[in-house]
Amino acid sequence: MSTRAAADFEGISLFERLPFTWSAADLGDMNQLDHANHETARALQALAVYEEAPREAASDASHHANPELLHLQVKVDVLLSLVGRLLADQSGLPPRHSVVLRGQSVEWSGPDQLQARPGDTGYALIYANPVLPLPLRLPGRVVGSVERAGSRWLQTRFEHLTPAVAAGLEKMVFRRHRRQVAFSKGTGVFTETGVFRASKF
Repeated sequence: MSTRAAADFEGISLFERLPFTWSAADLGDMNQLDHANHETARALQALAVYEEAPREAASDASHHANPELLHLQVKVDVLLSLVGRLLADQSGLPPRHSVVLRGQSVEWSGPDQLQARPGDTGYALIYANPVLPLPLRLPGRVVGSVERAGSRWLQTRFEHLTPAVAAGLEKMVFRRHRRQVAFSKGTGVFTETGVFRASKF
């Protein structure tokens, strides 16, 4: 693997067990790539609105805020949760996989590994927030595999991401990574993945 490709598997990352599926495809169809990038950009925007809402600050600033606006925010939160559950019930989510997600790559371990091998191209469908089941459909190429903590992980480098998707993905990973570090102290999350340099995880 080249130095540039290896760098795609370093730096800030997010480890979670998420609904995930691999769909093999030729990445030469520009219409399909454009559609995937468009839908993924919209999904990332929705996730950002849902996850970045200042709920913690809302209680502290409630005496300054418009009560009607706060009431509307609560209604929107409930509606998003209900719609998310409805979509999940209707379409069904794929099996959860162990996923290490970065801005330019994903490493994954789970049942869909039987459908992919190094050199294959396709789309990684990642449901980053199962409560709001909007898939991130990320085009990429399987570039290798590694063994960690007794499990095989396929390394997939993203290709053909638009600037909007790349920026949104970087922000989501950073946002979720920061929260994960805060909540994972004292847990075995880093041992489970075999990535021991927590500062780069």
